[in-house]
Amino acid sequence: MKKIKKILVVGYFGNDSNIYTYAKSFYNNFKILSYKVSKFDYRKSYFCNISLILKIFFTKPDLIFFIKAEKISHRTINIIKNKFQSFLVNFYPDNPFSFWNGNSNSYVLNSFPFYDYFLIWSRILIPAIKSAGCKKVYYFPFAYDQEIFPENISINDDEKEYYDSDVCFIGTWEPLREKWLTNLCKSLPDLKLLIWGNLWDKKISKNSILKSRLKDDAIYGIKMIKAFRCSKIVLNFIREQNIESHNMRTFEVLASKSFLLTQRTYEQKKLLFKEGESLECFSDVDELIIKIKFYLIEKKACNKIINNGYEEVKKYKLLTVLKKYINFLEQGESSE
Repeated sequence: MKKIKKILVVGYFGNDSNIYTYAKSFYNNFKILSYKVSKFDYRKSYFCNISLILKIFFTKPDLIFFIKAEKISHRTINIIKNKFQSFLVNFYPDNPFSFWNGNSNSYVLNSFPFYDYFLIWSRILIPAIKSAGCKKVYYFPFAYDQEIFPENISINDDEKEYYDSDVCFIGTWEPLREKWLTNLCKSLPDLKLLIWGNLWDKKISKNSILKSRLKDDAIYGIKMIKAFRCSKIVLNFIREQNIESHNMRTFEVLASKSFLLTQRTYEQKKLLFKEGESLECFSDVDELIIKIKFYLIEKKACNKIINNGYEEVKKYKLLTVLKKYINFLEQGESSE
């Protein structure tokens, strides 16, 4: 395709600057790469489909980079495809087939044939997306925004005391996550576990063993990084919709130069990273307990994995991944 100069990012940008959104990161990194970038928040306008068409008419972008955009109808995508010269790409940060949890809808699936490329974070989903009508699918791991994860951060004594833990988990309450952590605490009652995340205080019972481990609601950005760094081990649970792939936390923990102990999946343990070298994995409660016990004692082995993980994750800086993809488009290479 022709040289890309102007990009329109269509995504959810949010109102709170402290809360991360994919759209903000993609927009900022396209600007760092010196593109002329404009943005459209599809969740802010009730008439988002008409407003988007007008936005494209006036900005005339070479590339329209959709991020999820589940409220944009397939009819609108078809109109854009036929009426404008723009290249259409969608990076979908959820499972497009997960209707059951509200992460997708018929607009998304019916739009597949009209995108020039559909970017997906899971290799396992690629055949299914192609079978559903999308001709070109590109494997696009979540990556991490290097602007949000500075190499050096200052943590004072009060913060060290506040965030200090043997094990921490940062994430929204879910029944399976509660079960994992409850079993962990029952087996290791003296473990200093700290939990940050939404809904925990409302969902768990007053008598729950986890009650005393709850720290606060969700934390983001620099607070999250400090919590990771002050914990000896950071846990990560993979939702069902992420199947054998990974999630954002996979990259965020490693980019924070922290020890990641994550629920085992093929992509994490072998494709993106190496189990036992740059991160550690578990598949059941017994294995989780064994590995926590081991790495809390074996500090040398723990530090080696932290350093390896930090070096490996640098390959997945968002700036690097985006630059690679734009080069891929402009050079007109065949799809993956």
